[in-house]
Amino acid sequence: MTGDILGIVAQIVLLIFVGALLRRMQVLRVEHASLLNSLVINLTLPATVFLAIRKLQGQDWQSLLKVVLVAYLVIGASGLVAYLFSRLLRLERRTIGAFIIVAMLGSTAFLGYPLVEGLFRPANLPECSQLSDPACAAFCEEHSEECNAYARAVGAAAFYSEMGTLIPILTVAVVIASRYGEGERFSWRNLLAVLKFGPFVALLIGLLFYNDAIPDVIVGMLKILQSATVPLIMLSLGITISWGDFFGRHFKGILAVNVIKLLLAPGLALLLAGLLGISGEVRSVTVLMSALPSLMICLSYANQYKLDIEFASNALFASFFLGVVTLPVVAYFISTY
Repeated sequence: MTGDILGIVAQIVLLIFVGALLRRMQVLRVEHASLLNSLVINLTLPATVFLAIRKLQGQDWQSLLKVVLVAYLVIGASGLVAYLFSRLLRLERRTIGAFIIVAMLGSTAFLGYPLVEGLFRPANLPECSQLSDPACAAFCEEHSEECNAYARAVGAAAFYSEMGTLIPILTVAVVIASRYGEGERFSWRNLLAVLKFGPFVALLIGLLFYNDAIPDVIVGMLKILQSATVPLIMLSLGITISWGDFFGRHFKGILAVNVIKLLLAPGLALLLAGLLGISGEVRSVTVLMSALPSLMICLSYANQYKLDIEFASNALFASFFLGVVTLPVVAYFISTY
């Protein structure tokens, strides 16, 4: 598992460098990032979520709700610790807001789904929209244990991401960004954005119709969109990142935020999973999802609410770079114990 994670994360980090190179060559510019982010939020990420939900069959729903609880507790605790660290470091007000949301939120959809697919998908499983499709059903008759483990892993990833992370992104993170920002102010109408946010709509539709047949042409189109999610978002990070201040005034803050996001969060998730009786693939996915690098949407919030976008960009890149080291360590630990 550790070698697979290292390979997957290394490929993603290389995509960030490709984005930076394209910016250097003036093929892409910073203003293109908003278009890339819009395509991800409104097209490719909803397709990713919908296809993940289609694999929810024979799930232990009680276990999945425990996964959501772990996500809420980890995010809340990370935010509280980040606030305490920001006060200790005497950060500027707009930097505090960026510090907290970067420490709280992980790339559970952008990176989490591809990671779980790469780690838990059976090697010879045919391409299909759901495990009950004829091609996959025939395979799973002979490899029922592998398919069941894969379904449990995908279910845990979907619930941690869409129920456990998406709701805080659209509520708590907005409140924090508004509280510490210098731009747009929070309105309770912002919370209505949850109901029309593309990935959340895809989650609801997927849950309502995950057992129903869908034409192959639609599934094929969704898979094409799904495959574009990670490249688009990593290129966006590559063209927006500021490379100049990793070892300057932001160094301590960047280090602290990544200790919280990459080490404290998965440690807490592991503890909570044990206390709640979560085991097997669901436990592994829960801890891995909590250990993921920070979320790209933090950059959008930093820009919209006038937070310290330079700090947010540097901290985000550092989390992906350091994740190449920490994610394999976390994977080794949970596979050993």
